[in-house]
Amino acid sequence: MAAPSATLRFLHLAPGDPPLDVYVGDTLVLPGLRYGQLSNYRELPPERHHIRCYPAGSIGWESIALDIELEKLRPRFDYTLALVDRVPDLQPLLLEDTAQAPGREHARIRFLHASPDAPALDIRTGGGRLLFTLVPFARVTPFAEIEAGTYDLEARRSSHPSVLASLHGYVLEGEHYYTFVAHGLVDGEPPFGLMPIEVPVRRCLPAP
Repeated sequence: MAAPSATLRFLHLAPGDPPLDVYVGDTLVLPGLRYGQLSNYRELPPERHHIRCYPAGSIGWESIALDIELEKLRPRFDYTLALVDRVPDLQPLLLEDTAQAPGREHARIRFLHASPDAPALDIRTGGGRLLFTLVPFARVTPFAEIEAGTYDLEARRSSHPSVLASLHGYVLEGEHYYTFVAHGLVDGEPPFGLMPIEVPVRRCLPAP
């Protein structure tokens, strides 16, 4: 009997880079992934996988943007492979999306810093509640539980009052996971922003 599959999706967060063709092994699984685009989950065997990315429509070692051997995926786990920074320095960040399930009146949130020219960042609510602090570029925080409700969320330079980007009146639903992504450029195009990714509970870890 075959082992249960893992699932993997891709997120293009390389500002200014062209759409990417994504290969798993020798198979083109995702043509033309655009900046800011999140793919659907794709089932894969729970093993190591060779991942390559090329600018859309091109192939060959002279144009390769990413060539990695992905760590072994665990069965029944969901993953996101975020592509951050810029070619030729494109970095893969493998995010584990499977976590402990939040309660009916709670959500689980985390923060991904994917803006290559932004300093370390804090995420606060509009009321001043500190959710995440001193998060450096190319880092994702663990999930944290928060009460379901409506929030104003702000991305700030760490220990600095100026707000770089915000989301106003954002609703966090119970039994949902959220990843908030700082993306784009503070000084350049595309502009810096805070992007939410919302996922209902799919697979969850048992309670400790």
